[in-house]
Amino acid sequence: EWLQRYGAIGKLGDRAGDTLRYTRPQAALLDSLLMEDERTEVSIDKAFARLRQKLKTFSGIKSVSPPATFKGELRPYQKEGLGWLHYLDDFGFGGCLADDMGLGKTVQTLALLQAQKEQGLREPSLLVMPTSLIYNWLLEAEKFTPQLRVLVYTGSYRDKNTELFDQYDLILTSYGIVRIDVDLLKYYRFNYIILDESQAIKNPSSNIAKAVMQLNARHRLILTGTPLEN
Repeated sequence: EWLQRYGAIGKLGDRAGDTLRYTRPQAALLDSLLMEDERTEVSIDKAFARLRQKLKTFSGIKSVSPPATFKGELRPYQKEGLGWLHYLDDFGFGGCLADDMGLGKTVQTLALLQAQKEQGLREPSLLVMPTSLIYNWLLEAEKFTPQLRVLVYTGSYRDKNTELFDQYDLILTSYGIVRIDVDLLKYYRFNYIILDESQAIKNPSSNIAKAVMQLNARHRLILTGTPLEN
């Protein structure tokens, strides 16, 4: 009888001692399983209770305009993308923005980070990419979000002092630097960790995939311009 009532719920979770742990994206499914059986008596933490309530009042993803300090205009589909990014942030979900090349993943991401700054969030975000894209991201940030304080963390003579990150809103670095400095970076708490050209980690056994998985952040987001291929 117990297995019939709780078997499906048990299979979803990961065991941690005498408890079962679930990820945020499983919340809706877990909630529906709990609701199926009125006799279910389980204890839940405050985080799940809050998420459960938000799911009950959720009415859909809405387009969002960039903050007033964003220097530029977003196209309608980019506003839809920004609304989706805000939805992920609100629910604490990670995500993959997989617009085709040239459709504005950079500006949508920068608009999100500018909004985060205006909301008073002080933790910097880490943006990881191939070395060849760092200069482009820097130019785009200067153009669209000049209020964001940006640090380029690359080069042989980089200052390996993560306390410097506290003075910035956005840290730009490369996959190679993350792989080399992971034992330093993994102890720093970022707001977002964002991976551009994220097909770089599609092989989970690669050193770079293992490195980025050790990084610590409030949210995770990956970007790719070749979603069908990768």
